[in-house]
Amino acid sequence: MKRLSIILCMSLLSATLLAQIEPVTEVKQSLVTPSGFLQTGYNYSKDVSTFLLRRARLVLAGDLYKGDAGKADYKLQVELTGTPKILDLYFRYKPIDEFGIKLGQFKSPLSIENSEYNPTKLEFINYSLVVQRLARMSKQDLSGFNQNGRDLGFEFLGSAFKQDDYSLLNYELAIFNGYTLNANDNNKGKDIVGRIIVNPFKELSIAGYYQWGAGALPTYDEATQKFTAQTEDNYVQLQRYGGGVAYKAKKGFARAEYITGKTGELNSGGFYVAGGYEFIKNWTAVARLDYFDDDIDNKDYSEQDYTIGINYAPWKPVNLKLNYTLQNYKGRDNASGIYFLATIKY
Repeated sequence: MKRLSIILCMSLLSATLLAQIEPVTEVKQSLVTPSGFLQTGYNYSKDVSTFLLRRARLVLAGDLYKGDAGKADYKLQVELTGTPKILDLYFRYKPIDEFGIKLGQFKSPLSIENSEYNPTKLEFINYSLVVQRLARMSKQDLSGFNQNGRDLGFEFLGSAFKQDDYSLLNYELAIFNGYTLNANDNNKGKDIVGRIIVNPFKELSIAGYYQWGAGALPTYDEATQKFTAQTEDNYVQLQRYGGGVAYKAKKGFARAEYITGKTGELNSGGFYVAGGYEFIKNWTAVARLDYFDDDIDNKDYSEQDYTIGINYAPWKPVNLKLNYTLQNYKGRDNASGIYFLATIKY
């Protein structure tokens, strides 16, 4: 905690000093824009009944430069619940729309949901099964690394064929440590992640992505009845690939993704289909079907979840979500849960 406090104090002090310097650009820039959000809620299922602090995020972001030579910006995001940690810390520079670079710790471009939908934008309380299991989004990830969907590395990015307020083509190609957050890599291997997104029109995105790297060897755990990585000492080759489509209208949305791949010799994969509609002002009904198979070659380990929910946004910074999820396991007893989440943005 002491280390985090020092980091935050230094960041705020640096931001204050920088704010006194007027950058030599064509347009005055906002060097420091603070923001963040708080999330708290309640979970109820067969074995659980608890109130919880889900997330408490502090964000400092801003433009370092915008002018004839392009645009440079940065972002620092810190998670304060549990053991405080830095989630995002990166610098980005785009001399032109078609080409830019990003350096630091940031979201992996694997999947649409992971990188494009932060916890305040996601229409559901929990991320989809396939993202949690294959995109290093949670402690359930098959590779053994819970990185909140992020990694340390370097990325090339850009967009082309710009329209009035969107681009027809966006791409990202990143090289990552493929290890845990806020730590140096413990081996010489690196993960490569690439993604292309095509936007035929503003509301529609079609994506394809691929990842090559390494992860810990997953084994079947009888206690949890799931495949989990028990140790980081036994590394195996990791591959992930898939695609998705996302449609966002003024009052509704529809999104679907499929991701599959190998962790060592274990073939895994799954998909989700989700949608929602604002049936009354500020009230949105949502539904999602999740499917994931830990071992495609052995159908005894699949899971199929059905989630329905209601989202209510009484004011712009406030969002309330209520979800019911039925978990259908192959060869095991079904389970269900009721989840509530309140979000306040600042």
